[in-house]
Amino acid sequence: MKKITIKEVAEEAGVSKTTISRFLNNNYGNMSIETKEKIAGVIERLNYRPSKQAQALKSKHSYLIGVVVADISNLYSSLLLKGIGSVFEQSGYQMIIVDAANSVAQEKELLEKLLDQSVEGIILQPSSRQSANYEFITERNIPLLLVDRQTEPEKWSSVMTNNVAATQEVVEKALSKGYEKVVIVSEPIKDVSTRELRFQTVKETVQKVGKEYQLVEVTDEGEIPELLQPIIADSKKSLLFASNGRVLMDVLAWLIKQEIAIPEKLGITGFDDWSLTELVGPGITSIEQPSKEIGKIAGQYLLELLKEPKEREEIIVPSDIRWRKSV
Repeated sequence: MKKITIKEVAEEAGVSKTTISRFLNNNYGNMSIETKEKIAGVIERLNYRPSKQAQALKSKHSYLIGVVVADISNLYSSLLLKGIGSVFEQSGYQMIIVDAANSVAQEKELLEKLLDQSVEGIILQPSSRQSANYEFITERNIPLLLVDRQTEPEKWSSVMTNNVAATQEVVEKALSKGYEKVVIVSEPIKDVSTRELRFQTVKETVQKVGKEYQLVEVTDEGEIPELLQPIIADSKKSLLFASNGRVLMDVLAWLIKQEIAIPEKLGITGFDDWSLTELVGPGITSIEQPSKEIGKIAGQYLLELLKEPKEREEIIVPSDIRWRKSV
């Protein structure tokens, strides 16, 4: 099939090539509604696909945005990407999505490759807590926005959920039901600010009322039986707090397999990235993160950064606390 050119689109629409170019770049100026509708109709009828490479060369814009997630197999990342993509597909930008696989070294290599492809901005779920690992991005004058996690010292704007407030509210209400001990079950917290923040919030909330806490770090779901068996055997009334959706589902799967009565034998709550907790057991009290909404807000904010720099700010997108019967 013959490739349609911008000249043919212009002739069919009865306007200049410059007008078509302005339309494709969302630069409407004083263009009338009738002209915009006519051009859109011609483009659809002729199935015209503009060359991104040609546009980039002419405008000196790549219209590419790099999006780096720490672990693409996590459903949180999938929903985040869906939210970001819903913004960019309306703006003429394309995402280049890469997976750091929780590796700082792999993340650095991928970021370098994105810069080599002349991305105009980067949305990053950082694998490292050290800001020094990302300074090379802003040294190239590329706007950088963090999602889900923050780095130290804080240098870039971020879009996150209300980790402290939501965690504190859930734990305080749970403790009012007579739990003597709270066990935080988390993937290793050392390099991830969000995990550390949730752990510290649980710890401080529990200590405030003179109860016990314990941190259990899980690197693989196969470790769960060995790590949790002593807690089940403990005579204390205990509550498990899972730091993210993956851990919560892994722990729930094992408890159900072991036929552990929830909440009679053991209470459980935590962050839910999947919104599946109402379907499990008696219904699990959980903090449901608005992953897709976080992505939308991040996409919109980066578009604003592309237009002009902003002062650093932290944008908080509240999670929904779903009170069910597991606590």
